[in-house]
Amino acid sequence: MTGELAGRVAVVTGGARGIGLAIAKAFLREGASVVLADFRLDVAEQSADGLSTLGRVEARELDVRNWAGVRAVFDSIAADFGRLDIDVNSAGIQSAAPSLEMTEEAWRAVIDTNLSGVFACAQAAGVHMTAQSSGSIVNIASVAGVRGLPGRVPYGASKAGISAVTRVLGSEWARYGVRVNAIGPGWVETALVREAVDAGRLDEERILARIPQHRLGLPEEIAELAVFLASDRSLYFTGQTLYPDGGYLAYGE
Repeated sequence: MTGELAGRVAVVTGGARGIGLAIAKAFLREGASVVLADFRLDVAEQSADGLSTLGRVEARELDVRNWAGVRAVFDSIAADFGRLDIDVNSAGIQSAAPSLEMTEEAWRAVIDTNLSGVFACAQAAGVHMTAQSSGSIVNIASVAGVRGLPGRVPYGASKAGISAVTRVLGSEWARYGVRVNAIGPGWVETALVREAVDAGRLDEERILARIPQHRLGLPEEIAELAVFLASDRSLYFTGQTLYPDGGYLAYGE
């Protein structure tokens, strides 16, 4: 650990578990103060307790679909910590169904959470970051935003939209000293993915056959990329989506 995020304040939405939690842990190890902002406050509080030996970490309840609520939470964090340096937008949901059977309710739930929620949080963070002339926003996109995954139309649309939002905000806010980038993970072995494999909802061998490295990614590997994008090592990066995927997108068959 280099302490390269020492003195910085980070918000990680969807930080109660999975990739968000791994990112929060990596930030703490690099010296940042971290807020786990999650719809499930009880789970976020348990996760924060488990990370408390690594540094200052708190849990806040956050529903990314509520724009006014998002602004209030981000304002309170900036007020309580005195600044806001890093915003990782990891909150997201999935809805799998054939496109002919996709309901309006399912579509809106995914888009409102994954896409609108990312923008609402980035906007709320951007108010403070542009005022202080510094900051890094990291959005969590997906390879699903550039590949057609059958049965996941709202998820793919939302993740493609995140990359578009990232490009626009990265272009708009560069003059304020604020960088906006995205990470588009391939298949990562989170608890949710493992549960789906064990329950037979995902075919692991079929997935691995499409990945040249023939393995799932680890949340910790995504977290290391988030540290890079949040740190001064990536000062010339903005508006980019980076894809840690084991070669999934490059594979031609």
